[in-house]
Amino acid sequence: MKLKRVLTLRMSGEDVTLLQTMLKEHGFFNERIDGNFGQNLLVSVTNFQRAIGTKADGIVGSITWNKLKNYGIPVLAQNEIPYDISYVNQNGLTVYNHQLSSDLYYQEDVKKETIWLHNTGGGSRPDWSINGWQKEFEKDLSGNLVLDQDGRAKPLKVGVSYIIGRRSSSNDEKVWDGKILNTFDDKYWAYHLGINNNQSLDLNSKSIGIEFCNYGPLTLGIDGRFYNSVNKFVNEKDVVKLDRPYRGYDYFERYTDSQLESGRALILHLINKHAIRIDGKIYNENWFNYNSNYHSNGGIRTHSHIRKDVFDIFPQKEMIQMLNSL
Repeated sequence: MKLKRVLTLRMSGEDVTLLQTMLKEHGFFNERIDGNFGQNLLVSVTNFQRAIGTKADGIVGSITWNKLKNYGIPVLAQNEIPYDISYVNQNGLTVYNHQLSSDLYYQEDVKKETIWLHNTGGGSRPDWSINGWQKEFEKDLSGNLVLDQDGRAKPLKVGVSYIIGRRSSSNDEKVWDGKILNTFDDKYWAYHLGINNNQSLDLNSKSIGIEFCNYGPLTLGIDGRFYNSVNKFVNEKDVVKLDRPYRGYDYFERYTDSQLESGRALILHLINKHAIRIDGKIYNENWFNYNSNYHSNGGIRTHSHIRKDVFDIFPQKEMIQMLNSL
């Protein structure tokens, strides 16, 4: 949730409820969550601001809000991944462990039949996306936060089991390129398709989601440079021009070689582990389009197969080659 207003003393609303929830998660707020910005919340906000080294004025603007959303994400030290390795196999697949708390996914052991491929729509670090899922909460038909019995905002339980990092397209940092983070055991599940119909439960629960860190479509600016969805400049070497437009766009942020190598190793591992049957050598530009024939379990799917309003996965040649090599 983006901050739409500056939060101060004596204000109330669902954004204040979310502020209380996030501060409580990080141990700065221990009172009842009621959506009211009172003196206890003011003290909690100032304590948090002191902890992050910013002005402790008790006013929650964009800086404090964004710091709170990203609080707890490890900072890279000496160009190393700040997570432990959880799995390595003889084919070179390496998976790092970054587990979500158990209330953020469904601990139901469901037979897996489908692998769904996604883009994060964000930056190069997979833990940034994971941190975002931890701040997704249920809302009622009026748009108000749904609260648990303890007054906390109720988690939406969205996410995937695996996210593959990439080289930064702004500063060329390569630490995360091709690195895989696992968020929960792939026998369990969470919502990740963003559909609201009678197929949703079946498709989400019987699938394993893989996200590639990638912004997706890019816009060519009047200055001749390429910009992503948050208007950040993207290095030209990280831009791919498709042979024909995909959903109205010619340019996309490139899937890196390391991402595709890791993706291939991970998909093969999951196919073998869960006995998932996939189609061989059928992948081409047309395969990436919306297709009602794929609104069922079985094989490899992309988010674009079931949603007309998304861009993942887009038909980069190297992605097509990787899929046809499985």
